[in-house]
Amino acid sequence: MAGYYEPDCGTAYYRSNDPVKNLRIKVTLKRVSAASFNDDKAQASSAGGSNENDVELKTLLPKGKRNKSTDYQECIVNWQEKVFCQREVEMYSNEENCQTVLARKYHQDVTTKAAKRKGKNMIFTYVDHDSFSHQKEGDQMMTDYEDKASPLAVNMANVRCRRMGGRQLREREQGSIPKSLIVEENPSDDFKQRSRLEPPPVQVMYIMADLSPPDRPPEEIDEYVLCSIKVDANGVLCVRPDFLTDGKPYTIETLKTREGFDYTIENMSQEMNRQEQDKELKMYREMYSRHNDFVQSCVGYEFQLPPPDTLKYVVFGEIVSAQDFEKDNLYVQAFIDLPKDWYCDHGQQMSWVTQTCATKAFNRVETANFSYPFHFELTYKKGLTPSNAEYSFPLFPRLMLEVSAVDSWMRHFNEGYSYIQLPDKPGIHTETANCWRPVGNSIIDNLRRFFIGGTPEIEDPTYPGVPSTFDGSYLSKFGFKTQSSGNVTIRLNVLMQSRSFMENKANKRSLGSLLDTLGISAMQQNITSVLEAFKRARMKMMNAREAATQELLREAKPLEKGELLADIPD
Repeated sequence: MAGYYEPDCGTAYYRSNDPVKNLRIKVTLKRVSAASFNDDKAQASSAGGSNENDVELKTLLPKGKRNKSTDYQECIVNWQEKVFCQREVEMYSNEENCQTVLARKYHQDVTTKAAKRKGKNMIFTYVDHDSFSHQKEGDQMMTDYEDKASPLAVNMANVRCRRMGGRQLREREQGSIPKSLIVEENPSDDFKQRSRLEPPPVQVMYIMADLSPPDRPPEEIDEYVLCSIKVDANGVLCVRPDFLTDGKPYTIETLKTREGFDYTIENMSQEMNRQEQDKELKMYREMYSRHNDFVQSCVGYEFQLPPPDTLKYVVFGEIVSAQDFEKDNLYVQAFIDLPKDWYCDHGQQMSWVTQTCATKAFNRVETANFSYPFHFELTYKKGLTPSNAEYSFPLFPRLMLEVSAVDSWMRHFNEGYSYIQLPDKPGIHTETANCWRPVGNSIIDNLRRFFIGGTPEIEDPTYPGVPSTFDGSYLSKFGFKTQSSGNVTIRLNVLMQSRSFMENKANKRSLGSLLDTLGISAMQQNITSVLEAFKRARMKMMNAREAATQELLREAKPLEKGELLADIPD
């Protein structure tokens, strides 16, 4: 095949809102000389040399006895239209081979169409409910038929879910959980095929070619895939290879006889005229407009604004992982410590406990991956203080953390405490909390921890940060014995919403602190200040210029005839 042009055999994807039953494909198959595949071999054969080409050319029928139907065939196939090959006709003609409902239907189709058949069908099809469509589709490749399918391709072909309906569809829509055991410790091959993968429903169709030689009965190995067509539930049409547009045919070569064939694939579906396209486009626009109005009515035309002088603080967080702790089977307890002037809705969850997770070595560090999500909404509101009538810097809440472990004897161990100061700026933040745990004053405490799981614990859960009972200027924890343990990774997505902070009457110092608190950069603040100063200077200059002009006009004498008006200075 060296030096021979090969068109692109890649997969093409199309999207259409029209019914797929209107799809029609024209396939043309033509037998070509083996010499046309390799110019070097053709020249060697014409020179009279003995080589393998002599054997290949002998497989072709003599020119006088060659049947035209075996050299060229053209067929127009509709979507999911079953066209039988010679092997299927011989198999389904025998009623003893028809034991299933589908086989009996094919037997009836073959027997009724047998009288109308003339010659051999080189082009035939496999539809969605044929066994080839869901068992053997990965065994044959489009480019090289000698390659074997990889185990992944075979498993994906067997696992693929063709249709979805009945009880399975109702359970998915209702969100119910089946009563059978979901977790299977030792899954069988049949269980893997039924349970491991469920993509959207897809229908397939294969256009095949029967390239068996006329001198022997047709076999399954002589069947080759010309085109595969797949349609999923979203209306995406997958065609491999693509429809031909440049007139260059695809080529295929048989394995045994080394005969060559050219074939073309064309889309023969009836195209819509301009009037029908405009009508359909108008209908879709009306449908999308009604759907948009419906969604808008459900959402509302305005966002829900917080009350004046109020900051709404929304956090979507995730406890990602815990690393480098002493024990296995870790779990994390977390809660929000609210400072003064912070509030939350009644009934909102403000504390969480993760699942128990076993550790696994990752980059030589024992890591427990939780991926535990949490969410909360807070409100901050504080008025002016009587002393200085300025906004004080708000103290943001803290996320308090406690890491524990449990063993096979159900003994619980305290592995560490820590906290994370919630960010004072909106955006995505990834924080790492370094943990510590209290230790006793004697070796007895360590023995108790090792044998019965007794671990020193703190009474006040807010003690890792600033205790809630503390009221003073200096906080000293001198003499409290601790030991470093591991660390916890937290990911936070922070959203802030306020409508009246910028409208309050405050001086530059308090306004700057408030802007920095709410995530406004200093550069934007400086640009705003410069623009305001420029506007004030410009207005002052225009007022002074207008006053000077009016004063000169009042002092000027009336002009006599022929006199010129003196220039008025700016």
